[in-house]
Amino acid sequence: MIDRFTTVADPVRVKIAVGACRFIASVSRIDNEEEAKNFIEQVSKEFFDATHNAYAYKLGLGDAAICRYSDAAEPAGTAGPPMLQAIEKAGLTNVVVVGTRYFGGVKLGIGGLIRAYRSCAEAGLKAAKKVTAVLKKKIIIQVSYDLIGAVLREATACGGEVDAVNYQETGASVICMVPLTAVEIFQKQIQEATSGKAKIIIEQT
Repeated sequence: MIDRFTTVADPVRVKIAVGACRFIASVSRIDNEEEAKNFIEQVSKEFFDATHNAYAYKLGLGDAAICRYSDAAEPAGTAGPPMLQAIEKAGLTNVVVVGTRYFGGVKLGIGGLIRAYRSCAEAGLKAAKKVTAVLKKKIIIQVSYDLIGAVLREATACGGEVDAVNYQETGASVICMVPLTAVEIFQKQIQEATSGKAKIIIEQT
């Protein structure tokens, strides 16, 4: 199993001209579909007067990857798919691209639109700084107070991060982000460290 991937470091925006049309590529890293939808909505509101705000995004790796796109009322297959192809060609994931188009009065045709949206996405992705990151799984461990220390130690030992510790009357919930490849061993170590007294909840994506 592979848990390392390449994505963009920071949001970027690039403008290009194709014939008489103006295209704007807005690019951002995402770690879940909610972040993707929020970014798309934000850009669409910002460029509410644009002719189209198409998008594409990819999350995850391999067979588990999630790929979504929208042509935003452009002819089918002329906007979203070319941008998704640009993401995949760049070898990136956990990234969203919104392609904004301002019509310039001259139609580009089917082939012209495909090339334009692909070029728009490629320009945005090329301008973005790339980083290598690790896919992680959100795991919640519910334990009594005296076992919190053991859970924290095991989370660090497997390369995980502790997001929060929520205290309740009967114990605590420790929220950890654990590398995908370490999830199975992390569960075993938690059960050993707590003598099987921990309740482990793995958040499904």
